[in-house]
Amino acid sequence: MALDRPLAPPERPVPAYPPTETPECEASTCAGISTPEAPELHTAWPGWVPLLVIAVLVVGCVGFAIARIGGW
Repeated sequence: MALDRPLAPPERPVPAYPPTETPECEASTCAGISTPEAPELHTAWPGWVPLLVIAVLVVGCVGFAIARIGGW
């Protein structure tokens, strides 16, 4: 069945009053949703522990690459 005329897009209702501007204090999309970090998290790990883990991973990957090249 063919339509004689194209379908009209749905109409949006017109508001009774114009929208007001967003206040300056509420203009940010993240206003009021940030939560403070717990003080316990600041001392959960000493600063050298993550660096040591990263260094071990890097040395292992580089050593593996050198061994693969040397074994070829």
